[in-house]
Amino acid sequence: MFRNVDISINKTLHNDLLYYEKSGYGRKHIQEWPFYNFIKMWINGDCEYARNQWIAWLVEEFKKYCHFAKSKGGMYQGSVHRNAIKNIDHNKNKFWVEPSLIDDINITHGATLLVDERINLINSIINSGYKIELASPIFAVKKKGFYILKGGHHRAAIMYALGHEVLNGVTIYSTILWELRIWIFKIKKFIS
Repeated sequence: MFRNVDISINKTLHNDLLYYEKSGYGRKHIQEWPFYNFIKMWINGDCEYARNQWIAWLVEEFKKYCHFAKSKGGMYQGSVHRNAIKNIDHNKNKFWVEPSLIDDINITHGATLLVDERINLINSIINSGYKIELASPIFAVKKKGFYILKGGHHRAAIMYALGHEVLNGVTIYSTILWELRIWIFKIKKFIS
């Protein structure tokens, strides 16, 4: 494992989890990530359209992948799911277990909260520059000369949209060390 490595953004690919690949952008270059296009639109000044399209895309993704675990690239118990439940006043557990019961209004609410967080991140990077966050580092696995991001996708997409060629402060794992890390988290979760 190498910490705080600077990597070429052009050698950066999206996470290769199953449902990201099924959606068409897993293991693809940043230019092919749907949210990269929304970020680029936002930066270019088409803010309202970018925000609305981003929200609509997340709603559709949630409807397709709400039963599939976030750990596999799905949206079950991910940010949109958690945010959607915040807006529900009764029997939250039912919607936590069965996300397809959540109505469009609450899914849209969940997606809107997430998009607004990402827009705040865009504005923060534009106004204050990119800061390496030790509390939330960007992770990648190096495979065949490319870096498969495991976290930090939105920061990478923002940096690319702003014209940067290097992504700073990335923690790089080998495939074996990344798999070991996943197993350690599973064991800790099982023990807890």
